[in-house]
Amino acid sequence: MKTNLVIGSDGFIGTPFCRFLEAKGESVIHFDIKRGEKEDARFATLPLTDVDKVYFLAWDVGGSKYLYEPKLQKNQLDWNLLLMKNVFDQVGAAKKDFLFVSSQLSEEVDTVYGVTKRLGEVWTGLLGGRCIRVWNAYGYMEGEDIKSHVISDFIYQALKTKKISMMTDGAEWRQFTHITDLSNAFHMAANATGLRRTVYDASSYEFVRIIDIAEMIAALTGATVLPGTKKGHDPLPSDNMGRVPGWLPTIALENGIRAMVEEARGRLLHEKKR
Repeated sequence: MKTNLVIGSDGFIGTPFCRFLEAKGESVIHFDIKRGEKEDARFATLPLTDVDKVYFLAWDVGGSKYLYEPKLQKNQLDWNLLLMKNVFDQVGAAKKDFLFVSSQLSEEVDTVYGVTKRLGEVWTGLLGGRCIRVWNAYGYMEGEDIKSHVISDFIYQALKTKKISMMTDGAEWRQFTHITDLSNAFHMAANATGLRRTVYDASSYEFVRIIDIAEMIAALTGATVLPGTKKGHDPLPSDNMGRVPGWLPTIALENGIRAMVEEARGRLLHEKKR
């Protein structure tokens, strides 16, 4: 049985990714600061003995309202530099096969998130690992906090208030990729042979505006969309680095959002009964 160490196992992507690996019959060593301070990957000794693959998902990250908040930039920088130093040093010394989960925003040279993700890509290449750039993951209902992402936020607003109050006018574009599809891309990239490059993209290849997302959720919930006046943040135009050979997204955006709405309805009903 293949044994995988997932660093960031209890995060937004890590949680469903671990389920994906276990459903494939593979063993997963969960490792996440949410499980306790002994699993703080900035400082901890990693359990690398008898591990076949390492997936490096841990990061100080959140949705746009977190990533671009000026007051949080220094903390993001300090956290992620320590994280990279500790993880890459140990994985490199142990000569383990590993996948670093990066972001399409690594093209941004004027944000802490973009610069640190790009540094992680360079470091991964030097150590002989592989990278997948994620383009706007979705598919898993988060809690409501500063780090939650736009689709979850919109769904909770719609179900609780029958209104979706947007921070921006919604004209900014994204490419949303379902976490199940991303999980498959991670696994394929980590286990493929003969890949010619270090960095690959996992994208839906479909451009959608944020206001289109809001209207899609409104149609499913009966909510009213209230656009803001602020201009949103478009990602920099960049060349797609190419998909992992054999991988394509399979889950349509509307189907993925419909499933999230049903999941959120179930959560809220459960909370009401408690």
